[in-house]
This record gives sequence, structure tokens and C-alpha cells, in this order.
Amino acid sequence: MITELRRSKRITDYLPIMVTAKNGTTGVLLSGPFSGRIIDISDHGACLLMSQVMKDAYHVFHSTRENDSWLLQLTMNIPPDNIKFSIAARPVWMDLFRQDQIRAFKMGVDFMTHPEGDQMKRLHKAMRIQQQKRGNWWSSHAVTRTVNG
Repeated sequence: MITELRRSKRITDYLPIMVTAKNGTTGVLLSGPFSGRIIDISDHGACLLMSQVMKDAYHVFHSTRENDSWLLQLTMNIPPDNIKFSIAARPVWMDLFRQDQIRAFKMGVDFMTHPEGDQMKRLHKAMRIQQQKRGNWWSSHAVTRTVNG
């Protein structure tokens, strides 16, 4: 039996995002932008699907984890009203994503904001519009296979 260890319920989605790596103390851009998609999201974090994780010598996962003040800034325009939203996150895991001829990376991130705060409430409100349609599209097109299974 597998025990669910997640802190909050995940919602399947398929939101386009831009990911930049920044110094959280100074605000200096370290690398990016990297394009990707949120494929599921919760109050505490998200799973990102990214086709590129390295730009020049900066690796969006490994390099960001080297310094506690470095973070990822996730920026999205949430359809259908294109509500612009940004949230800071830290990478926690990464794995390969393979489906047929598609090779990409899945990366789990933890949000750096309070899960019950105003920022998360605004995000949830914006995402509820057409979320089921986006989530259903992703679920119908993706067979979640990784290198481990």
C-alpha cells in the first residue's frame, strides 16, 4: 500500500509559465527565462514540465539549489483573461519525462509563500476559470511515464 505524503491536494492543469532564476536577496537575475508548463499544482507547490533546464552554465535545478538565497520566479498569464501572476519557488526534485518521441524534464517546486495567504487565494481564484478544461486536456494527452516506470 502506498501512503500519500503530500501536504495538500494536487490539481491537474496545463498552464504556460516562464521561469527565471533570481537572487532572492538582491533581486539580480541569474538566468532565464526558461519556458515550461505547470502540470499540477497545490497550495504548497507545483510540478513543472520543462523542455530546457540549462542556459549557458546555469542549471535551473542544480544551480538554484547551490545557494539558499537563490530562487525561481514563476510567471504565468492565466487564461482566459490572461491574469498575470508571479510566485517565488524553490526546486525540490527533478526527473526525466518521456512519452513517445517527447523528451523533457519534470521538476517539483515548493512555493515560498504561505499556503493560506492572500497571494495563494488570488492564484486559486484566477486558476478556477477554465481549470477543468486545461486539466482534462493534459490528462487526455499525457501518459505519465518516467525513466523509473
